[in-house]
Amino acid sequence: MNSIIKKKKINSLYIHIPFCDSICPYCDFTKFIGKDIFKSKYVYQLIKDINVLYKKGYKFKTIYIGGGTPSSLNINELSTFLKSLKLLRDKNCEFTIEVNPESVDESKLKLFKSVKINRISIGIQTFNREILKLINRDYGIDYFALVELVRKYIPNINVDLIYGLPGEDISILSEDIENFLKLNINHISTYSLSINPSTMFYLKKVKEIDEDLSRSFYDFILKQLRANGYERYEISNFSRPGYESKHNLTYWKDEEYIALGCGASGFIYPYRYKISSSLTDYLKGKRIIEKEAVRKKDDKDYFLICNLRLKDGFSLEEYKKRFKSDFLLEYKDKIKKFLISGFLIAKNGRIYCSDEGLIRLDLLLRELI
Repeated sequence: MNSIIKKKKINSLYIHIPFCDSICPYCDFTKFIGKDIFKSKYVYQLIKDINVLYKKGYKFKTIYIGGGTPSSLNINELSTFLKSLKLLRDKNCEFTIEVNPESVDESKLKLFKSVKINRISIGIQTFNREILKLINRDYGIDYFALVELVRKYIPNINVDLIYGLPGEDISILSEDIENFLKLNINHISTYSLSINPSTMFYLKKVKEIDEDLSRSFYDFILKQLRANGYERYEISNFSRPGYESKHNLTYWKDEEYIALGCGASGFIYPYRYKISSSLTDYLKGKRIIEKEAVRKKDDKDYFLICNLRLKDGFSLEEYKKRFKSDFLLEYKDKIKKFLISGFLIAKNGRIYCSDEGLIRLDLLLRELI
């Protein structure tokens, strides 16, 4: 890791745990059905990388442990791994871990609290039992009781909702939204099902819902969540005021972050990098890292792709500081029609999308980049 990670001020750390107890048919992240021997060896290798960061003097304002399924590690593996992160936490670090309902219990929650994890993301996806069976997640778990248990230890909770799953209609979606609201949590992430190559859904020729239906589902979600006190601060993410994900804002603002673990991707200017997805290599201590130098044009494009997803867009002064150019002059001809149509708004020193602009973001970005 020394070849890519050099000491500089970087606020965010992502750590990938690739193990799962079962494979979701839509997931295209690096993941493996984990055997205990692999998990313990993986934790050992991960701690070696964590120690590299410690020796370089890093302290992070956000740490995010994702996967895969981090909670699929047993209590001893989790304890060893999480305690190794103690010296990497800044004083007020937002410390998040992803869990699945079937692999989190009270003993793990007690551990999470003891190591100062203060935010948790639960992959619920849907309450509908028939659809849960289709996506290999029919655990027969009382989600309301689970969330109440989690809340005893970590009150700052996100839940994931996927819409557009096979067999879903507006009545099922409506029931899901009603149930998600009953959970009374601070943050909801909503994603339209996408079918990616190499996933089981792709191999089974499952199709994504058409654009019109996806739009109607999204509009329904937006209306219901706004009516119940949630603010859409990013195109797919809703929170109560003050509970936005600080870590994920690092990605959406296109800021630098360090990533550790098999298959993880990071951004340390002037490189974007990815660690090999080969578990065999990682367990042998090999860190095969593909890195790509960031060209100025690509850097601008990625900045726009990320920042225009945000409700507040980006600061024109920030753009000028980073790219040494005036966005309004540089993109004058390209943005003129979007400013006239109201899809883009330039106000108070910022550029951002209107509600309709966010819906049409793909069209807008095709013109800009």
